[in-house]
Amino acid sequence: MFEFLFKYSRQEFARSELVFTAEWPPWMLAILAVVAAGGITYILVRRFRTASIPQLLVVWVLQLAMVAVVLVVLLQPALKTEQLKPGENTIALVVDKSESMAYGDSTSRFDRAIAALGDVMSGDTTGVTAQRYTLSGSESRTESFADETPDGAVTSIANSLVGIIDGARAQSLAAVILASDGIDTTGGLSAEELAEIAAFGVPVHTIGIGRDRVPEDLELAQVIAPQRALPDSTVATRVAIRHDREGEARVRVYDGDNLLATEAVTLLANATTTTARIEIDLRDAGYHQLQFSVDGIDTEPELRNNERSVLVRVEQQQFNVLYFEGEPRWEYKFLRRALDPEGDIRLATLLRVSPNKFYRQGLESADELEEGFPATRDELFAYDALIIGSVEAASLTSEQLEIVREFVSERGGSLLMLAGPNGLGNGGWGQSAIADLLPARLPSSGVDTFARVKSNVRLTIQGADAEMLRLAETPAQNVEAWRQLPEIADYQALGSLKPAAVSLLDVVTDSGSQPLLVTQPFGRGHVYILATGGTWRWQMSMPLEDQSHETFWKQFMRALVSSAPEGVSLAADAGHGESGIRLRAEFRDDAFRPMDDISVSAVISHEDGESFTVALPPSPDAAGVFIADVSLGASGSWFFEAIAERNGEVAHVARASAYSESGQSEYFNLRRNAALLRRLSDATGGRYFEPEDMSELPDLLRYSSVGITEQILRPVWDAPIVFVFLLSLKFGEWLLRRRWRTI
Repeated sequence: MFEFLFKYSRQEFARSELVFTAEWPPWMLAILAVVAAGGITYILVRRFRTASIPQLLVVWVLQLAMVAVVLVVLLQPALKTEQLKPGENTIALVVDKSESMAYGDSTSRFDRAIAALGDVMSGDTTGVTAQRYTLSGSESRTESFADETPDGAVTSIANSLVGIIDGARAQSLAAVILASDGIDTTGGLSAEELAEIAAFGVPVHTIGIGRDRVPEDLELAQVIAPQRALPDSTVATRVAIRHDREGEARVRVYDGDNLLATEAVTLLANATTTTARIEIDLRDAGYHQLQFSVDGIDTEPELRNNERSVLVRVEQQQFNVLYFEGEPRWEYKFLRRALDPEGDIRLATLLRVSPNKFYRQGLESADELEEGFPATRDELFAYDALIIGSVEAASLTSEQLEIVREFVSERGGSLLMLAGPNGLGNGGWGQSAIADLLPARLPSSGVDTFARVKSNVRLTIQGADAEMLRLAETPAQNVEAWRQLPEIADYQALGSLKPAAVSLLDVVTDSGSQPLLVTQPFGRGHVYILATGGTWRWQMSMPLEDQSHETFWKQFMRALVSSAPEGVSLAADAGHGESGIRLRAEFRDDAFRPMDDISVSAVISHEDGESFTVALPPSPDAAGVFIADVSLGASGSWFFEAIAERNGEVAHVARASAYSESGQSEYFNLRRNAALLRRLSDATGGRYFEPEDMSELPDLLRYSSVGITEQILRPVWDAPIVFVFLLSLKFGEWLLRRRWRTI
């Protein structure tokens, strides 16, 4: 109906500009308008005696409207449309030929993409020359898509499009049409890459090929495991399984031919990714290639995305913890006993026995803590964690409190505050210089908040997910294990928690539950409060063979020290595209100040003996940090050494390792990434299309403003709506005259 009345479609009006083609001078139009208005007014005034003023005004408006329409028609309105000039422009037809495009049922995604582009060219694209390209890791010109096969081992959409558009600069490129599943194995499209593509000013229209849901496929999307572990330790790993249907999957973990663990994972119905925690026992020192696999489901066509491998280096490490206690008490004794003196955590204790006398234990040398609590950064920063017990804040100087703040915020150490008659609120820590570090707003020291009342402890929802609080294998068993623990000997009120704080354990009192173990991050480190000094009852009131008390403190202490970064470290992140590794080295001195007077290089070695060296430039965002992205060719175990040199001499060396799986990324993320394709089109001024609905694409190409264009004028003064409007005005006036019978 719209096109019948207005002569052209809504789309034609939307893409065009309304102009007037008659060369009437403005003064002449003004004279005609004034004469017409004056004549109408004169005639109506002569009939003033036979009609009322409102009636005359209505007729006057209707007749003026008719005159206005006639004047507009005399101006000869037309639609000015800009469209591509025939024979002068080129469009790029691009097909993704990576291996993921070979996926499909009876017809592959690659064949569907070719068919979709064929449908585009079958539309009205007269006068436009088509150039054909394929992309995977880079772009490639082709004469016929029929000669191509989907065999690309990597997909880099941004790199390929930049090459296509940049290479077509000598021609008039009007648009790019990309048919792809949107799976980019180089990490997706960053904001910088989108900006680079958009800067060419060429619209990229995308056609999404494939399905958003693939219920017949299970995919081991991610495996998270520590790069380092201790001998005879249990390593907690997390796996993520991507799925589009509910059910059960079984995950197996191998170290070579040895089956280390197997876990049944329930696939949730209301999620597309389910994560599971799997514990693995690693006994021997050395490198362990852990192979994770999820059993395939019936008729699963692609099993290569059901496996992933990680490399874990098992080696002995030594962590140092300083425990500052203000009085001899049971908690002090049993905490020391819970930690194996021959283990990986050395607990150095400083026990105040009188105002100026300290009892030291667990020392590495005779001069350690000789002057009491550390008074310098170098001395305190040698520890990975700090525990402060039942001692007043006033026992530390303002300089020492500032060092404690820097220990957490800059060094990244963990701080644990224990309850006690002189601890937490009673000790004035809520009004101290480090009060803002603490996860709770402690009450004033004038109020006694320490209660020697036996109470039960319960896991919170957040605590149930904390690995350091795991006393049993399954979540249900763990909750029950905590319920079965004896009552603690005391607890201390904390006040309100801060916004970033999380309660992991609650204590059940006569007045209800209140937080017992809370934590929050601060700077590079973490701060904990354990609002009791009575966990020793878990040892004294349980059978001799029960290890709950030892397990709690060993896991808790390991959590404290494991989050503290090393002064010299190297991380190898394997999540940067196909065979890509991001190396991040950080070098700090003994006081954990960034080193900026060094040059860093990395020696990269493969398990078969191949090695090469790359430079690690300093990061512009963080002092003391050196970053480089490295492409690894072969699959297998890779070993990295970051070497820091000062004045030509080696100052420090950091080591890391990783497992790289070359040529496998195309088998993962099989689900279409329509969101990426939409972002690409939106950023470049193009449109996203489904293969079944591309009817508007030919018009978008024909009327593109990019390229060599020409202007077309199409008259609209003779549109039926004009004559309908004129007739409506006169017919309306006639009806009114008939009704009034006065004019």
